[in-house]
Amino acid sequence: MVPSLATVYLHCIVGMGIYLFADALMHFKPADLQEFFAYFALALLGATLRVKIPGVRANVSTSFAFILIGIANFSMGEAAVIGCGATFVQCAWRRPRRAARQVFFNLGTTAIGVSLAYNPTHFSLSQGLHKAPEMLTLAALVYMVVNTGLVSGMIAVSQDEPFQAVWRHLTRHVAPYFIVGAFVATLIIVASRLWGWQTGIPVLPLLYLTYRSYRTFVLRRLHPIGSDATK
Repeated sequence: MVPSLATVYLHCIVGMGIYLFADALMHFKPADLQEFFAYFALALLGATLRVKIPGVRANVSTSFAFILIGIANFSMGEAAVIGCGATFVQCAWRRPRRAARQVFFNLGTTAIGVSLAYNPTHFSLSQGLHKAPEMLTLAALVYMVVNTGLVSGMIAVSQDEPFQAVWRHLTRHVAPYFIVGAFVATLIIVASRLWGWQTGIPVLPLLYLTYRSYRTFVLRRLHPIGSDATK
């Protein structure tokens, strides 16, 4: 039996993700285990704050900001663990029966996104904090394009829909959330580099406010005030 295009696509993303994650673990070099475990735990907690994207089978959470923090402040292995750990929680939280193939696909997209966004950003930040805004913007853009592109590809091949239409729809909904999340992550990274990693933690409530604001926006789009759905 010839496998479907969706199955082939899934296996390619999962296989590439496993390879890149394993390669990243070879570069797991924590400079401060206390800092790593603190942000890892916070990333797992933030991954539970997810919002379903209207019109597609996908959701977004505050874990994106922690992925950027991992890319900027940690080794490749640490960034991959933070990203994939948060992605697993985002997929499995209150969904214990979610299909394993969906979980592995999402883990694969995260590993690929982290790997592609890590090296240029981390190298430039090592040259000076003044490069933080522009390089974190680049990292956020690379990760968003890779992540939404891979997810849109799966939706397109599995539901027989045009890739460009799916990608535009997905990007239009997640771009504002990613932009605000990247801004908050930048504040945390700058604070942690100037005054110590603990000083970035008080900025984290801004991520919760971002989640609440985006969730309210999505709910209002789905159920406008005065519509029958709100009664």
